[in-house]
Amino acid sequence: MPGYNTHRRFNYAVFVIIAALFYFRSLILFEPAQLFVLGAGFFVGTEFITPDLDIESKAIKRWGALRTLWLPYKLLFKHGKSSHNIVYGAVVRLLYIGIIILGVYYVLFRALPSNMMILPLDIVLIFLTGIIIANSLHVILDMIF
Repeated sequence: MPGYNTHRRFNYAVFVIIAALFYFRSLILFEPAQLFVLGAGFFVGTEFITPDLDIESKAIKRWGALRTLWLPYKLLFKHGKSSHNIVYGAVVRLLYIGIIILGVYYVLFRALPSNMMILPLDIVLIFLTGIIIANSLHVILDMIF
């Protein structure tokens, strides 16, 4: 399997190539702000919410002291199995961290936010799409090598 830096280089190279193709072919699908949000999601998906959070990887070490949040995830999911499913794995990781964030919010404020969606839905979906694309590229590279 490719190493952490190989995954990072592959993800960023594919992102740059696709962005350049879209730019030079004048296939602008996003406004600049939306493209920034997609890129931010892609960055988070490449650096922090990767399929390798179920092992002692560089990605999990990036979480610093917060990496203990991923201990139950590591115990529940075996490396290379469901965590490396192109869509399912990313969705589970996003739900997992989302539930933790809402749980902490509830403990701090004794209620869930009255307006659960702080950002517009399209921005949230674009950000999540960036994460899912980055995770998909990670899994595809693992399947190739």
